[in-house]
Amino acid sequence: MDVLYNYEFVIDKLTGELEECKTSTNEKIKAIAGPVAENLIKFAENKDFGLKIQTSEKTLLDCCTEVVKGVKSHISDIEVYKKAVQFYFPEADIKFSMDIQLTEDADVISNKKISIDLDDLF
Repeated sequence: MDVLYNYEFVIDKLTGELEECKTSTNEKIKAIAGPVAENLIKFAENKDFGLKIQTSEKTLLDCCTEVVKGVKSHISDIEVYKKAVQFYFPEADIKFSMDIQLTEDADVISNKKISIDLDDLF
C-alpha cells in the first residue's frame, strides 16, 4: 500500500524534533539544528525527499548528530547540508551553485550576474 505524502506532517515532525535538538548538550548540534530543519523543510517540498523524512524513524537529532560527527572547530554550511541530505539519501550526489547579482537594477541583471559552481571551490 502506498503512503500518502503529507507535507504538513513533515513540517510538524521536523519542528517538533527541533525542540529536542535545542535541549541537546552538544553545542554543535544546537548551532546547526535550526538551519538544518529549515532547509530540510524546503527540500521536503519535493515529494520523494519529504516522503523519506515522513516515513523515517530517524530524527532530526539523529541527523544533526551524524552531521557533526568528527567535526573539530568548524564546518561549512555546504558540508552541513550535504551531510544532512546524505543522512536520508546516502547515495545522493549534491551540487551547489551561487548566482551573484552585481546590480539592483532588474533590467540589467542578466548582464551583471556571475554564476559559480560551489563544488569547484572545494
